[in-house]
Amino acid sequence: MWSTVWFGYTFFELFAYFMIYSFFGWGMESAFVSITTKKWVNRGFVNGPMCPIYGTGALLIILVLSPVSGNLLLLFLGGFFIATVVEYLIGAAMETLFHATWWDYSEKPLNIKGRVCLERSLEWGIIAAFVMRVIQPVIANFVAEIPRAWGELAGTVLLAYLAVDTTITVLHVLQFNEKLEALSESHANLREKLEGTKLYGTRQEIIAHFENMPAVEILRELKERIEEENEQIQLLREEERLRWEYMMNDVKEKMENRVNALNRSGLIERRLMKAYPGLRSKRFDEELKALKRELEEKRKSKKQKGVSK
Repeated sequence: MWSTVWFGYTFFELFAYFMIYSFFGWGMESAFVSITTKKWVNRGFVNGPMCPIYGTGALLIILVLSPVSGNLLLLFLGGFFIATVVEYLIGAAMETLFHATWWDYSEKPLNIKGRVCLERSLEWGIIAAFVMRVIQPVIANFVAEIPRAWGELAGTVLLAYLAVDTTITVLHVLQFNEKLEALSESHANLREKLEGTKLYGTRQEIIAHFENMPAVEILRELKERIEEENEQIQLLREEERLRWEYMMNDVKEKMENRVNALNRSGLIERRLMKAYPGLRSKRFDEELKALKRELEEKRKSKKQKGVSK
């Protein structure tokens, strides 16, 4: 398998280039996002230190542009076009598969559906020219010096790891979508229940609370309002009082279940939300925003506890 020749390169060489550029891309993306957000971010779709989109783009650039490596203009134009197409197609595929937008250039001028933009494409062209003229010759020499037996063993391990990592991440993202769907149904049901009570004045007030407050704060306020209403309910007839208590217990239970569900965000879910600050769900964005709020509140709480110590 490793010795199979594709487009003038062995499969071992192509896989080595893919892994190296995936790692470089991960380092560049993680450093940029970490500096921008002033906190460490493990960027990338998979959990390991790699961004396969960079490896994919680099392989295509190497295969297509190697014959014109002596022409800087063609390297720039080729990198501009190839990287733009790769970024657009992968962005579209991920949106279709996972019903979510992972990055968004909508605010950038001359963008196409927010998936690609002129500014980033120009950067890709410059990077491609630099890589082909400066970086790739060094990497090619490095890969050529790797003892083939050890290299193939390492390649087999890395290939297996990449397959497992990708599978685990994809399964978690699909489960994440199911969780958002369940939260959305719970959210709608809870709002409907609250509209049938006198705890909030208007439907708009309920919606505003759900959209702007962390679930824990909503639950705390809800309990306070229930206690206030209970004082007045004691004056009602027994039948009406029991009906009120049943309704309030149901509302409180649903809200507590919602809080618990939000608090059970898995490690991979939390990492992806940090890695992609612009992540938006096409079907359940309101629930995704709620998860992000809970994550941010937890982060602030931990930071405050650390300062207090």
